[in-house]
Amino acid sequence: MEHEQEMREFMISSASALGLTVGETQAQQFIRYLHHLLEWNKTINLTAIIKPQEIIVKHFIDSLLALIATSFPQDGVVLDVGTGGGFPGIPLKIMRPDIQLVLVEPVRKKCSFLHSVIGLLQLQNVSTFNGTIEQYVKQPLNHAIDTAVVRALKFLDIKKHLHELLASNGKVVLYRTEPLNTQEIGEKFCLVSESIHTLPCGYGERVVSVIRKNNP
Repeated sequence: MEHEQEMREFMISSASALGLTVGETQAQQFIRYLHHLLEWNKTINLTAIIKPQEIIVKHFIDSLLALIATSFPQDGVVLDVGTGGGFPGIPLKIMRPDIQLVLVEPVRKKCSFLHSVIGLLQLQNVSTFNGTIEQYVKQPLNHAIDTAVVRALKFLDIKKHLHELLASNGKVVLYRTEPLNTQEIGEKFCLVSESIHTLPCGYGERVVSVIRKNNP
C-alpha cells in the first residue's frame, strides 16, 4: 500500500465498515499523520507498527472506536493520558475538531513529535503536557475534564487522579483487550457500557469500556 489515493481510500473504507464517515479532507490529514509518524519513528520509538495498513487499522481506526462507544460533549475537554504518538487523541481530534484536547505524555521526545504533528495538521485547541498524570493533576487547571481516554495505561494505576480531574459525571473511555472486572471500577465510578469491536482486515478485537464518575 504505497500510493496516497489507495491509502486514503483504505482509511475511508475501513472507517465506513464500522459505521464511521471519514471525509476526503480528514483522510488526507490521517495520511499526512501516517507519513510524519513513520518519518519520526526512524529516530524516536513511537510505534512498533510500521506497515501503513496496520497503522491505519491498529492506530487510527482503533482510536476512533470511542466515537462508536460513547458520545463526546460539543466543545468538551478531552484528556488523553499516556498518548505516546498521539493515540487516541489526535485521531479523535481530526474527526471532532470542536473538542479541546489535552495530550499527557512523559517522554520529552514524544512531546516534540506531538508538537510537530499538531502544527503539520494545523489542529486548533490542542495542548500537550510533558509529564505523568500524577504531575498533571498537580497543575492549576482552567477547566474540568469532560472525557478522559486511556489506551496505554492501566485504569487501576491512574483512577485516583482521573477522579480528581473529571467534571461531575465525567467519563473515562478505556481501550482494553478484555472486559473490566467490576472490582477494578471501585465505588467512585460506575460502568456505563462495554462493547467489543472487530477491527477490519482480521486485526483482532478491541474492548471499549466507558465508565462514569459518580457524584459525591
